[in-house]
Amino acid sequence: MITLGALTAALEEWVPLHWAEPYDNVGLLWGNPAMPLQGVLTTLDITPAVVQEARQVGANLIVAHHPLWFGQRLRLNWTSPTDRLIYELIQANIAVYALHTNLDSAPAGLNWALCKALGLMPIAPLQSHPDGHGMGYLGRMEPPMAPEAFFPYLQQRLDLPAIRFVRGKADTFQHIAVCGGAGASLLAQALAAGADIFLTADIPYHRFLEAQGQIWLADIGHYESERLVSHLIADFLHAKFPDLPIFASRMKTTPIEYWV
Repeated sequence: MITLGALTAALEEWVPLHWAEPYDNVGLLWGNPAMPLQGVLTTLDITPAVVQEARQVGANLIVAHHPLWFGQRLRLNWTSPTDRLIYELIQANIAVYALHTNLDSAPAGLNWALCKALGLMPIAPLQSHPDGHGMGYLGRMEPPMAPEAFFPYLQQRLDLPAIRFVRGKADTFQHIAVCGGAGASLLAQALAAGADIFLTADIPYHRFLEAQGQIWLADIGHYESERLVSHLIADFLHAKFPDLPIFASRMKTTPIEYWV
């Protein structure tokens, strides 16, 4: 029998809670640590479709990248879709655990995995801490690729419907900086690391202006840059608990569509 407490202890050995950013809400959001686990569903987001998926596969734990809320929460409000989802999960006795910015900054975490998904050799975090974790990652591409070859390659590798970008100085891309999710604040670190291009999401207009002519900067979408997290977490848990049913969510959780 594997308990919720045993599984969360393994997650926190892999990705400690103190690696999270101060604003974040990570760890066990609710659930009895003594509860025996029947199955685990890993996901980027928790949506009604993901909750239904957990019921269908018999999972009584959801491990999500994005927590359902940030900051202090004093009460559940029935008019809030998120709060109704929390109520439904608790009623169904489905525990929820979040691995967010602590997984983003883990040495073999989301950004390291993003490098690997792009066929890059991971070099180092863009913003490191003394104990080895850090936000973003710099990767090396061999052989270097010209922009006109790289962008179709990028779209195919990450299944991107669109790419917003601004041109930089490089004629070819060899050193490629990545940060899954909203990582535009790491632009200075990407420049300092000698990156030819920086791939991230949720880039504000003025950040594109800052980058123009200095470094190629590409917005690849928040969901698209992080969707691999479900399999990253599931693979870790499969290795640790081979006898426990573990499922990576098959749901497309982004509500965003593109008119091309």
